[in-house]
Amino acid sequence: MFDAAAMEKLRCNIPSLAEFQDNIEIVEVEKPGFVTFTMDIPASLGNYRGGIHGGTGYFIGEIGCGFATYSLGVSNVCTSASINFIKAVPCCKVEARTEVVHAGRSTAVVRVSTYEAASGRLLFQSTHNMFLFGPLEEK
Repeated sequence: MFDAAAMEKLRCNIPSLAEFQDNIEIVEVEKPGFVTFTMDIPASLGNYRGGIHGGTGYFIGEIGCGFATYSLGVSNVCTSASINFIKAVPCCKVEARTEVVHAGRSTAVVRVSTYEAASGRLLFQSTHNMFLFGPLEEK
């Protein structure tokens, strides 16, 4: 549904560090607001037990809510978020799926569900409240 230029525009939400740029792949934009992406989480983003760090889980949700709202064609910022950690696993490849629960004129609510890619087990789920600035500017 999205062309290469639109997909590349979503990537502006990924921090410029190679550790993130090289490990996040946008797999599909099913329709605006519904983005699937993967991230191969390196050990450097794990906790002292070798599992996925809670901050990394939050980061994945933050990237996902940006992808979702950018796919709607609007500039945005997250105003608040909550996350539920469901399953602890070692650092691995994860698949995250976004869903826009609400999209209004100036706010949106986005749910990001993150799964272990190999097993499909739900690992964590976050909900983000977004403030929408208006249409994305062409760069």
